[in-house]
Amino acid sequence: MRTQAAIGIVVGLIGPAGLQAVDWSDIPASAPQDEVMASRAELETMWNWVGDVFVGERLPGRQPAVRVQVRRQDHSVLQFGRSCIGTPLRLGPRQFEHGLGTHAYSELVLQLPPGAKVFRAIVGVDNNPDTGGTRGSVQFVVEAEGRELFRSPVRRASDAPLPVEVKLPAGLDSLVLKVEPTADGVSHDQADWAEAAIELADGRRVWVDTDPPPFLECTVPFSFRYGGRSSAELLSAWDRDTQMRETRSHFLHTVHWTDPETGLRLTATIKVFKHYPAAEWVLEFHNTSTTNSPMLEQVQALDAWLRSGYFRTPVRLHRLTGDLCSEQSFLPTETVLELDKPVSFAPVGGRPSNHAFPFFNVQYEQEGVLVGIGWSGQWAAGLRRAVNGPTRLWAGMEQMRLSLLPGERIRTPRVLVMPWHGDRLTAHARFRRLLLFEYVPRHKGKPVALPVALQCFDRYSWTRPDWATETGQLHAVQAAANLGFDTHWLDAAWFVGGFPNGVGNWVCKPTEFPSGLQPISEACHARGMKFMVWFEPERVAAGTQLAREHPEFVLGGTNGGLFKLHDPAAREWLAELLSARIREFGLDVYRNDFNIDPLPFWRQADPPDRQGITEIRYVEGQYALWDELRSRHNGLLIDNCASGGRRIDLETLSRAVPLWRSDTSCAPGHADWDQTQTLGLGLCVPLFAACAWEPKAYVTRSAATAGFIAQFDYLNPDFPADEARAAVAEAKANAKYWYGDFYPLTPATTSSATWAAWQLHRPDLDAGLVLAFRRSQCPYPALQVSLRGVRPQTRYRLQLVDEQRKCTERLVTGQELASDFELRLERKGTSLLMRYAAESEQR
Repeated sequence: MRTQAAIGIVVGLIGPAGLQAVDWSDIPASAPQDEVMASRAELETMWNWVGDVFVGERLPGRQPAVRVQVRRQDHSVLQFGRSCIGTPLRLGPRQFEHGLGTHAYSELVLQLPPGAKVFRAIVGVDNNPDTGGTRGSVQFVVEAEGRELFRSPVRRASDAPLPVEVKLPAGLDSLVLKVEPTADGVSHDQADWAEAAIELADGRRVWVDTDPPPFLECTVPFSFRYGGRSSAELLSAWDRDTQMRETRSHFLHTVHWTDPETGLRLTATIKVFKHYPAAEWVLEFHNTSTTNSPMLEQVQALDAWLRSGYFRTPVRLHRLTGDLCSEQSFLPTETVLELDKPVSFAPVGGRPSNHAFPFFNVQYEQEGVLVGIGWSGQWAAGLRRAVNGPTRLWAGMEQMRLSLLPGERIRTPRVLVMPWHGDRLTAHARFRRLLLFEYVPRHKGKPVALPVALQCFDRYSWTRPDWATETGQLHAVQAAANLGFDTHWLDAAWFVGGFPNGVGNWVCKPTEFPSGLQPISEACHARGMKFMVWFEPERVAAGTQLAREHPEFVLGGTNGGLFKLHDPAAREWLAELLSARIREFGLDVYRNDFNIDPLPFWRQADPPDRQGITEIRYVEGQYALWDELRSRHNGLLIDNCASGGRRIDLETLSRAVPLWRSDTSCAPGHADWDQTQTLGLGLCVPLFAACAWEPKAYVTRSAATAGFIAQFDYLNPDFPADEARAAVAEAKANAKYWYGDFYPLTPATTSSATWAAWQLHRPDLDAGLVLAFRRSQCPYPALQVSLRGVRPQTRYRLQLVDEQRKCTERLVTGQELASDFELRLERKGTSLLMRYAAESEQR
């Protein structure tokens, strides 16, 4: 059904009056329990997977009646209730709901419940488009305690299904099911144990397919080499002990493995969530001996096999480009894996989202796994699809080969995995909720509110010397307040030497700011605004105070270079300095920029037998510094910048927010790029912000998210202040919807001949918005969209706000919104904001 959104009644112009800025009460504390969230079965599957692969046992009461272990399967993967190529279980003309789909050669072990009396199944070669009911021949075998209890005659695809009934010896605790190929080879040997079940002594029947694994295989999901031997060989011989504690939101497992020969102690700390089918872990290696350890290398914090069975069904890698400071920044890409051809990716220069992105999704048909990497350094990831179907996925530090000193500890990248089944965009919405409610910084028990800030460094610092003075900044604070901003942002214009040559002089310019920055802070706070200031503590320019007075704290010494966050003494000194400035300046938001590639410094500082140690200590030092600042300054918000958005990863996301997602914001004219960045980043990262240079609706709507930054030309006598106030008010009113679900309504593209659009939906409010943009060369005046989350029978009141911020209201049903609802823009280069809310809940 096509419904035109342009029809309705004009009710006025949207301006500051009546619009409420996002505040604490607008922000939800937790995710709604709705259809986006996982089922109980999905949650339990993940809890069981963690128990199987890390702990060695499941949570109490989680043991399955029958547990299936794959000892061997040469092609595809074992499927539960499906054939090994993912089709319904079918033998001849008959279809089955229960059973196991496998492929010769295979060997499965069933762990039996007490009282197992009889094994029953119906066996044969699966009838599907690949076998065609004519191809494939196998034999089925049942063994117990080393004895063969049953062997079928050769079964061909054209044969009728064969019932199997095997009486089990009393007290039997395991059973082996085998499928063997015949003399004609393994081609098309897709075999089914249909309706496989155990009959118990009390007469109950237990299906064997009731404990399916997630998309991840049940093997230890990390790897390393130690003393020349693989972890797969070592761990089974090491001592293991486990602990578990339960919190409101998760189960926390701690698993220790200890090498009895060398004293190396490996600790895995695993968090498995109660409301999300996801697990996070980080590894620590500790040399408990009094001598240097053997060489530790090839450490993959994530090394897992994915259950991508049928080799003809594609595996798709969905990822973002990372920040390139171009139209390609955060552009979504899709790669189809070719058999036995690895795909590897890593950032450039040691900043984790520089030309790559540490969040990605691996999809196989209607299932997959979302992955997040927590490592603010040089991570690397890769995939290889085996010729027989399964896919190996790995991630870790790009380079690490070292011997641990006596007593030394190191950690690995943090790994987050969330398997999913069903709709890919629904999985992204669930993953985004996971990050929003379990990872991003919180204030008063809720995710932080982002600033709506005026920031004019790029506009005025080079052309208006009077702007970067106490008088100029006090004027800027008043201008920000008059326009409705809640934060004043002073960027790199306040310190001796200026940007970039003064980084390392963290003292105010004495002439321009004779009383420091406190008068500016006081002016902000007197107007109910927050104050935000830029620092770049990790890059040290030659000749600055830091390079002169503390060359021992700099990789590069007096010549400048990289600050030694890996040195505890240097880090403690820096924490004291920054804390003093935060207190002195009265800061509410601390902006941490990082305009340098650290990787060459790290690697040059490494001893030959300690490759990676400087990076490890530096990354640990960064987290320690930010944690210390947040601990000392209650409520402090950290802005994570690194030449834009080049330092985004799971760890930084849990401590800071990227308020300047790309340096494309440093110049005007990039509204279409802003739209593309939102369509990409919004899939995974819940909170981020960008900058608009003029108050036109097309420009500000392209940039505004949960926060909004502007470099408005407020010193221009012809500046359209009323339009700017309307833009700020609109951004504030829209911000609360970013704490809901994000859905792209168009592909992300750099083309100027298309539409761009996305939906934000708050299920807890039964309300949301759509932002749509008809780009400058787009020939199409209409876009059809199907909204998610709306209830078909509910009536929704729409506010359709055009490029001049003229509002039209109308009533529609959820069914209309969900079924090719038409948005119209008659002019190119214009935008449409459509807010919707259930009629009884209009906000």
